Amino acid sequence: MIKKKNSNNSSYIYVLVYFILWVVLFEFILPVNSILPKPSIVYQSFSDLWTDYHLFSNYLSTLSGIYISLFVAYFLMQISCSFFIKGKTFLSDFIGSLNWFSKFLPGIVIGLLFIFWFPNSEYIEFIFLFVTAFTSIVIFVESQLEDLQMEYLDSARSLGADEPTISKQVVWKMIQPKIFLHILELNTYLWSLAIAFETIKGGSGLGDIFRLALKYRDLSALFSVFLIAGITVFIAKSIIKFLKNKFAFWS
Repeated sequence: MIKKKNSNNSSYIYVLVYFILWVVLFEFILPVNSILPKPSIVYQSFSDLWTDYHLFSNYLSTLSGIYISLFVAYFLMQISCSFFIKGKTFLSDFIGSLNWFSKFLPGIVIGLLFIFWFPNSEYIEFIFLFVTAFTSIVIFVESQLEDLQMEYLDSARSLGADEPTISKQVVWKMIQPKIFLHILELNTYLWSLAIAFETIKGGSGLGDIFRLALKYRDLSALFSVFLIAGITVFIAKSIIKFLKNKFAFWS
């Protein structure tokens, strides 16, 4: 635990060092360059992001697409956990087969098919992110079933608990902390998929700002959105860790 805290503190120190280097190098020593923009220009560009790039609506579009899909996927898994936990079914086998494809096929390639099939749909990004999140959680849950401590299950059965109750009250509780840890990793992955999906498809979202910034070679806008996305991912991970410590603290 002490080593983990020290590691986190070291990470914050490095971030601070990087920030100071950015300010010193690109504000005073290399003010004109094509690598990173001046900090003062990044600060001034936020007003342009609101007006020219519609930052607020695009940010909400990406944010809602990622976290509503993740929220729905988690609670749908919780509701239907007894169905997937009770044993192999056609649906679980089908979802498991997708895991084989995911080892060789990047997720964004599937996203390209969604864009090709439904180029004008406003909801296709949410559907794509939800399918990705739910499939990932189902595959992860099934992988954890092989390592369950059977003494807890046998104790529940000896007390007269039926299989649905065991699935929801025993098995789910045993793997819930690990699901939160999986969601921490899934959070970053969904962000990368969403940004790539929006950049390719266009329409709305932070990815569309990236697309326009690349088109017009607007380095300050590109870097500003990069910072916004990074800070949001950091905040989201902190919230997920808080929820894990509050609702799945027994790991």
